[in-house]
Amino acid sequence: MSLHIRDLIALPELRSHLLSGTDGLEREVRWAHVCELPDPTEWLGEGDVLMTTGLGVPTDPQAQREYVQRLADAGLAGMMIGEHMQAPDNLDALTDRAQQLGFAVILTEYGVPFAAVTRAIIDANQKEEYQRRSALARVYESARLSISGLSLAALVQRLESDIQCRLHVLLSVTLQPWDEQLAPLPDTVRTALLASRRRQGEQQPMLRRHTLPDGEALTIELHTEQDCLLVVTGEGLPDYGLLHHLTAVLGLEVQRRQAERERRLRLGSELIDDLLQQRLSLEQVTQRLQDQLPGLALEQAVFSIARGPGLRSSPETLLRLLNDRLLARSQGDELILLHADGLQSTLVEQLDLSLGSSAPLHTVQRSAEALREALLACAHTHAQRRVCRYAELETDTPWLPRTPDEALRAFRSVLGALHAYDQAQGTSLLHTLQVFLEENRSWLQAAKRLHVHKQTLVYRIRRIEAISGRSMDNTGDVATLWFALQSRWVAVGASLPRDAL
Repeated sequence: MSLHIRDLIALPELRSHLLSGTDGLEREVRWAHVCELPDPTEWLGEGDVLMTTGLGVPTDPQAQREYVQRLADAGLAGMMIGEHMQAPDNLDALTDRAQQLGFAVILTEYGVPFAAVTRAIIDANQKEEYQRRSALARVYESARLSISGLSLAALVQRLESDIQCRLHVLLSVTLQPWDEQLAPLPDTVRTALLASRRRQGEQQPMLRRHTLPDGEALTIELHTEQDCLLVVTGEGLPDYGLLHHLTAVLGLEVQRRQAERERRLRLGSELIDDLLQQRLSLEQVTQRLQDQLPGLALEQAVFSIARGPGLRSSPETLLRLLNDRLLARSQGDELILLHADGLQSTLVEQLDLSLGSSAPLHTVQRSAEALREALLACAHTHAQRRVCRYAELETDTPWLPRTPDEALRAFRSVLGALHAYDQAQGTSLLHTLQVFLEENRSWLQAAKRLHVHKQTLVYRIRRIEAISGRSMDNTGDVATLWFALQSRWVAVGASLPRDAL
């Protein structure tokens, strides 16, 4: 606990009282030093207490005002004058100015040696350092327990107890908990942090102090994880040294858990691929499924297809909160998910996606068929229908195909020639058409997403029109092309052989 001017005056052995500067009682005291020079600020600095017999205090009223002004401007915590020594008899100008500045002026009895003041400050600092070292020892004991299997939420709770502050481990961009088991940031704190956030592109300081409605908060990024932010709130915020140790402990734990998440994502992706390619026996599938999603049987497992613009950047980020409940395989602008039936609503709500789900697998041999069911169900989702199950394909979009065979026929009749051209020439005109229509025929946005020049995109679209016999200037043709693309997507997923069409 730091020593303040109020605490210094309260020590009975110092026999001191406040002469002026009542607003300076809460200033923190770092050190006390004797100086009788005309300008003590050359030797003392922020947090120091000037101790003087009064020899250096000027007698002129204006000089007294300037004297105390220099002390306050230099950040001194206050000044202590020995009573009945060598100070001028009239200190009214000095005390008046000190009161205006909130700068503490203390009068100490004649018989109290200045060395006693210094000793009191040393004792207080030693106590503070002992408390700091004890907190540091507790922090690393908590780190040891986390290696032994302590959960991240339990580790955060232990660290909060260690330093007597509230800790929040958050995603830097959204300020949401980094892990679903962690406590969310209070709304008032979140609002204050968002309001003080610097604009994108501006240099971001490693450590920031934020003013809150009822106190302060410290924010610092965990250097081991780019997208992770530590927020500390409470009355006695830790100093930078202790904060550095906190970020080291939490950063290593977050990094370890992130590596585990990435391993789980990789194993899940491999299992989904093996299922779709029919590489595993029932016994192998059952064992691997139980290892990765304990308790999930094939009778309850479904394939889902998730689509959404956020998947183009980083599907791993979206799956931070849910990868212990499902297996995922990234595939272009979609995610193939394997999970228990009934999880769909939670997925849609937390990941902000459209989701189409198959009927339950039941057998390993049904994997490819279940994927097509999920693709077909996803094609029937829209803004008012974020979740669609294959078993519920009584739909409000009757113009879309209801079976994979219908979808295949619809695609071949409209875009079969374009698909054949891509296969023969090694081009990707179908993908170009998909992106162009997804971007609502915006030349600039589609070219940017395809990483090509606008004129290159114009050439490709004109070639598509020539091969397909459809025009981008005709609403009916555009609608037909879009539904044909949806049919292709339903009929064959990218994980299946390209010649299946």
